[in-house]
Amino acid sequence: MKSLSLKSGLVILLVATLGCSGGQQQVLPGATQVTEQSAPAPTATSLPAVALSTATSVPTATSEPLAALFPVTIENCGITFTYEKPMERAVTMNQHVTELMLALGLQDRMLGTAYIDDFILPEFLDAYDSIEVLAEEYPSREVLLNVEPDFVFGGFGSAFSDENAGSQQSLKDLGINSYLTHAECDEGPDSMEDVYADIIDIGAIAGVPERAAALVASIEDDLSEIKSAIGGEGELVRTFLYDSGDDAPYTSVCCGMITHLIESAGGKNIFDDVEGRWTSVSWEEVIARDPEVIILTEAVWSTAAEKIELLNNDPALSEISAVRNVRFVKLRFSSLVPGIRNATAIKLIAEELYPDKFP
Repeated sequence: MKSLSLKSGLVILLVATLGCSGGQQQVLPGATQVTEQSAPAPTATSLPAVALSTATSVPTATSEPLAALFPVTIENCGITFTYEKPMERAVTMNQHVTELMLALGLQDRMLGTAYIDDFILPEFLDAYDSIEVLAEEYPSREVLLNVEPDFVFGGFGSAFSDENAGSQQSLKDLGINSYLTHAECDEGPDSMEDVYADIIDIGAIAGVPERAAALVASIEDDLSEIKSAIGGEGELVRTFLYDSGDDAPYTSVCCGMITHLIESAGGKNIFDDVEGRWTSVSWEEVIARDPEVIILTEAVWSTAAEKIELLNNDPALSEISAVRNVRFVKLRFSSLVPGIRNATAIKLIAEELYPDKFP
């Protein structure tokens, strides 16, 4: 996981996290819920065959000759990388960056993946199935170096810790280029601009800038449609992300991606005044801020059903507006970290916040 950079008004949004379980999600009678479709979580040896919808498709290949596109210089996390030719032997260290590569049609450049905690989007299953899974979590540095990559792509800073791939500089010293997502490198609040920057950078590194531009344009079009449907009138819907924790809920605050997703869907994170990306808060403060919607992460270590049960069975928590009105959105964590699933997550949140706007 990231040193996590996530962003989390009054509907309970149940959000699925890294490592979410793949069984059927519980639906409470009478609840107004928007639920992201699920499938069994894949392992290093098997993948589910599922049919899900997604907002992205593989764009067309670039028409420019490769010689005209290189060399490319990329500044990433304070390190300068110069690419004399496209990456050819890439290893992706986290699911959301794996899917970004697949969305750009780069499976033929990927010799290995790692840390798949969720189901792979169905349109990418065949491509994903052709790539070796190096580890169910992070591969060791030894395993990584043994496959002789020329490019390592991390979605969370932990990918480049000493016990995993090692630092980006140490890889560069071995002649291996690497890339860590903008949301992990930058100090500021996460946003879709981070995602767009990642897509454009990877497109440049792979020699497919036109594919990258087309993918960004597709996501921007989807978000423009959502914004038009929501409109700009009325008070923002109070929303709370409940990730985990019984005694003190763990939630996304000011500067993580979830806050940006909520705001893009026409909501207000009730803890957007708290600095940082993640923190634990008190239930008393949650009750005082009375969310109309709650986002719950669906994870094997903290399921949405368990969190709903806790909220319903506690006399004080059951009086929160979102709990009382049974308004839930269940999303998987892969949709909430900065990546190609974000537009779909925003739409699902918006559909719960403003059901009359999305007939």
